Amino acid sequence: MRSLLLLLAVTAAAQNQSATINGTVFDALGAPLDGAQVQAKNTATGATARAMASKTGAYTLPNLAAGSYDISVNVAGLKAFQAKAIAAEAAKATKFDIRMEDTTQLGTLGEDRLAIAAAGKRHAQTVGPTPRTAAGKPDFSGVWWSPSTVDPGKPEWLPSAVAIAKQRADNNRKDSPQAHCLPPPVLRFGPIFQLVESQAFLVVINDDDSPGFHQIYLDGRDHPKDPNPAWYGHAVAKWDGDTLVVDKVGFNDHAWLDQDGHPTTEKLHVVERYRRPDLGHLEIESTVEDPGVLAKPFTMKRVADLAPTEEIFEFICPENNQDAEHLVGK
Repeated sequence: MRSLLLLLAVTAAAQNQSATINGTVFDALGAPLDGAQVQAKNTATGATARAMASKTGAYTLPNLAAGSYDISVNVAGLKAFQAKAIAAEAAKATKFDIRMEDTTQLGTLGEDRLAIAAAGKRHAQTVGPTPRTAAGKPDFSGVWWSPSTVDPGKPEWLPSAVAIAKQRADNNRKDSPQAHCLPPPVLRFGPIFQLVESQAFLVVINDDDSPGFHQIYLDGRDHPKDPNPAWYGHAVAKWDGDTLVVDKVGFNDHAWLDQDGHPTTEKLHVVERYRRPDLGHLEIESTVEDPGVLAKPFTMKRVADLAPTEEIFEFICPENNQDAEHLVGK
């Protein structure tokens, strides 16, 4: 009995010395954000705590070990939130409010977070074995929801890249290539995208992209010695067991790398590893190297769900057509 009382006393004392992080999650317009999941990762131990925001946007992360925490929030239709090294002190509550931001779509009708959340409710668990081609390799063909990031990696941006991304964010990303009927960021997929696999090609089709597709060569060819710089680069692939390893070079320096507005240079090199562990999931691991904007390469990991009831519709983006005024009829 005495041992039990001592254990309870020690436990109570430890809880009294624990740290708490709490606050409110707001959307881009400053309204409380219901249902957002807040994650805190201890930078020393890697221990992770999670809390769901209430209807008023309030969240609480109790019983934390004192220390430094990285805070992250992911909400469909909004830019992923990350804050580094938030201090949590023993026996104290640290107030930390979170303000989410819009993506490059700026919440336009049909691409706002409510529409994207509604699309998310259409997700269905698709169960079954990995489909395979006649050659016995995984068949990636199908329509997929935009992938969720499970590991963002640790990119170390050069100061010039940070400055450019900040300038673009401060300017509401109005100069985004996609806003001018040009291809989206290099690392972007979706909102839904389709893969079509043949023996010679893997074709990637995005439903809100212009021109909307690009191809990955599966026929064993190498990159050209002097590739013509392109928005999507030049992509070749080879199999490593059941993993398709895609190598991309030959990018121009006009494309944005990601939806945060980080720039690219013609030194950009992306290696993607595609896996389909079962019928309903696609794993994409991307290693990004660009010495013009990054101090060193980084690797991010994403997972997409199969969207068997969705289909890609045509997407026409005629704005910024510079040719029409120069056409002369009879």
